[in-house]
Amino acid sequence: MSEFFLHYPQVNYDITGNRPVRTNVAINLMVREKLKIQIAEDVVSYHPYYIPEGERPDITAHKKYGDVKYTWLIFLINDIQHPLFDWPLSNEDFRQYMTRKYGTVDASKSEIHHYKYITRARVEATEITEPLTEESIEVDLTTYNSLDSGSREIIYSYDWEVDKNEAKRQIKLISKTFASSIMKEHSETFGV
Repeated sequence: MSEFFLHYPQVNYDITGNRPVRTNVAINLMVREKLKIQIAEDVVSYHPYYIPEGERPDITAHKKYGDVKYTWLIFLINDIQHPLFDWPLSNEDFRQYMTRKYGTVDASKSEIHHYKYITRARVEATEITEPLTEESIEVDLTTYNSLDSGSREIIYSYDWEVDKNEAKRQIKLISKTFASSIMKEHSETFGV
């Protein structure tokens, strides 16, 4: 069984629904939401963490908490459902993913993903104003063609995929003290 699932309680589950009842032991994944709510209510501060190129979740857990058993906690507080798809891909894995999905990386750079209408442009901060971030909405080709060149943009598949992958690099972590307390409380509550 994966190290990740060792921190979830097990239940006897009737797989067939027939009589006599025959059960198999299964991992109770439904406890995930209960834990997430409990942790969100108890933990008052999170620390931002940027996942470096090629760092796996178990390495992050060992680096930040001293043990890979905390990987499940990182997944839980960041709502990571699938470690392969919700964790950022390394450069090589990203290249392979793009090749499988689009045929070649170059093909993804020329394939239009969507069109964008820029509703408010980015403004640099001054002493008087706060910086405004660029705001935009996705539009169809007809709307795109009707816009002036300064308020429209083509988003290519490659750029969209890169932005999506890079956004996964910014996660939140809790302090080591809180993590130890949560692990201890979790073990006591669920007997794992």
